[in-house]
Order: sequence, then C-alpha cells, then structure tokens
Amino acid sequence: MLINGDLIRIPQGTVIMDTGTEILPLSIAKKPRVGIVIDSSPVDDDLVKILLDDEVFLVDKRVVQLVGG
Repeated sequence: MLINGDLIRIPQGTVIMDTGTEILPLSIAKKPRVGIVIDSSPVDDDLVKILLDDEVFLVDKRVVQLVGG
C-alpha cells in the first residue's frame, strides 16, 4: 500500500498521464524513473499522483514499485 511521501520507482514503459480534468496519456517512460507519491488515491483507485522532475503526473498504481520497502 502506498502512502503520501513514499519514494517509488516507475518502470520503463509506464504510461504517464496528465492530472487535468480529462485524464489523458502524455508519454511513456523511456527509462526507469524515481518519483514521490503526492496523493495515493486522487480520482481513481487504480491511479496514483506522483511528483516527477518537479511536475505532477498520474500513473497506474499497479506498475509502481516502492523503493526501500
């Protein structure tokens, strides 16, 4: 279970989505990345809001991996 402030790993190939009113795919991670959980259940139980490179995005909760768990 993820909680706010957790350090997570985002695997290569993860779909990164916009946090606007319409949840649209923005890009696909070309390499593994590290982010911080901002909100563990923002609009949908399957998504998590993360801070990644000074920007906030949504990703699928099932693909993220907790770092140092």
